[in-house]
Amino acid sequence: MLAAVDAAPEAAARRFAVGRSTAYRWVAAARDEGRRAAKRLGGGPKPVIAGEVEAALLRILTTDNHLTLAECRDRLAEATGVRVHLWTVGRALRRLKWT
Repeated sequence: MLAAVDAAPEAAARRFAVGRSTAYRWVAAARDEGRRAAKRLGGGPKPVIAGEVEAALLRILTTDNHLTLAECRDRLAEATGVRVHLWTVGRALRRLKWT
C-alpha cells in the first residue's frame, strides 16, 4: 500500500478510502522516520486516582454513597490533598464500576 501511496498519493487515497492528508502523512512518516507500520495505540498518563487515593475514594463512597462528583472531589482533596477535575473522579468511578 505504501508503494502505491509513494507513486501517487492522491490516487492511493481514493483507492484505499482515506483522506489525501493521511496519504501524505504516511509518505512523510516513511521518508522521515523510516516507519512503515502504524504507531502503537494506547498509553497515556497513569491515573491520578490509584493506590492510596483510590482506597480513600472507596472509603468516602462507602460512608456516603449519595455524593455528587463535586462532593466526591472535594472530600477526596480533604482526605488526601489530591485535587483533581470532576472528569477524573468520573473516570475513576467508571473504572471501579461504581455507578
